[in-house]
Amino acid sequence: MKIENKKKMMTVQFIGTRNKTDFVIYLAHVLSNLEKRVLIVDSTRNELYKNGFTRMSKGQFLYDFQGIDILCGTTNWLDIEECLLRSGESTVGYDVILVDMDTSETLEQEWPDFNERFYVGDFDRANQLRDAEMIRTLFSNTGNNELKRITFESTFKLDGSFFESMLDTEVQWRSMNYLFEPDDLAEGLRHQMQHDQTIPYKKLNKQYKELLSEIVSALYEMHVKDVSDAVKPSIFKIPFKRKKEVTEFEGSKA
Repeated sequence: MKIENKKKMMTVQFIGTRNKTDFVIYLAHVLSNLEKRVLIVDSTRNELYKNGFTRMSKGQFLYDFQGIDILCGTTNWLDIEECLLRSGESTVGYDVILVDMDTSETLEQEWPDFNERFYVGDFDRANQLRDAEMIRTLFSNTGNNELKRITFESTFKLDGSFFESMLDTEVQWRSMNYLFEPDDLAEGLRHQMQHDQTIPYKKLNKQYKELLSEIVSALYEMHVKDVSDAVKPSIFKIPFKRKKEVTEFEGSKA
């Protein structure tokens, strides 16, 4: 069952079994520097955001991470609406909602028609096999085979047709394939983000930053330079951050 999205906020779906937590948080960071109020929804099987990045006490499910809200413990859109309502929030209170999914079971739940859908993948063969199943499930449930693609490359060069042969379904890849080059610092920066609870955006390599700006530029039809300039440090910027204490809604799980 699909839920019609009549809200004005931007909703973006990210599918794939690759750990994409750091990427989604960096993307949210860029959006927040454009004065967008951002919500990340952790719909991953192992609650990667909750266990890796937040410091939630028992009974909490909504967390402020450097001015970005992270919602955990929900597996469908109705749960998201209800959990936010019980915490005095609402989906319409956000400018953009980023939903991270990594299982076919989650895709089979009730979701709106997302404004944008991204497949985030890499060259790990086990990931690609599971991702092919996810993409087939997505297309079967929505009747829409359009998808944007983000690929984290490896030092091992693989023929792109290998993944296409796994899919066994026609995909209308929209726009460009955003190719992130291998980065030896990426894992360490993710660990820094998890343990220090800071977003080390300025330590990302130039290519990573440029691609983040290009993705946001395409989402909001802005000039790339305007996006990249917004993230540059400035003494005149006042960070948008709120403190909250939220109680978990028991029964939010589907």
